[in-house]
Amino acid sequence: MPELYITHYYLRGTDPWQNIMALPEKEAFRKAKELAAKYEYRTSVGRFADFERYYPLRKNTDKTVREAFIRLGGHPRLAHPYHFVLLECGYLREWYDNEESLRIPLDDIPDDQISFTLGDSCAKYAVKDTLEVFTKETIREKLRDFDDSLEKLLESIPPFRYVEAQVWCRPKT
Repeated sequence: MPELYITHYYLRGTDPWQNIMALPEKEAFRKAKELAAKYEYRTSVGRFADFERYYPLRKNTDKTVREAFIRLGGHPRLAHPYHFVLLECGYLREWYDNEESLRIPLDDIPDDQISFTLGDSCAKYAVKDTLEVFTKETIREKLRDFDDSLEKLLESIPPFRYVEAQVWCRPKT
């Protein structure tokens, strides 16, 4: 299997380790309003312009994924994960205007601190209220089923364009 890594895309001038969901609710809404105004023409911050809808959806999604991960043996240190993608995603890179990204080898993340979903967890939860959550081991098994090809895996499950990785701790970078 080729060496796997995860990627987090972010806008230049922002901190990739800040998670709006980790803030107290009032502060999160204030920060969302600030970001929506500052980056109003950026696709990647559109969710902050509609934060009244996004906030409870993201909160419930994170709770659902976290609980499923715990059932699978995970020991998440955070209530709300950092969101990455497995390998790369051109679609998301464009969302962030090809600005900045943070790449971490998958082996640098403890097995009990990372989970995966096929596609955007929040978007999928909004449609189904359920999510299939994978561990590092089970996502590797799934990739092996597709000759270690992320592209082949994604082709088998349209319309998903990426595998989301939820990192439940702040890794050393």
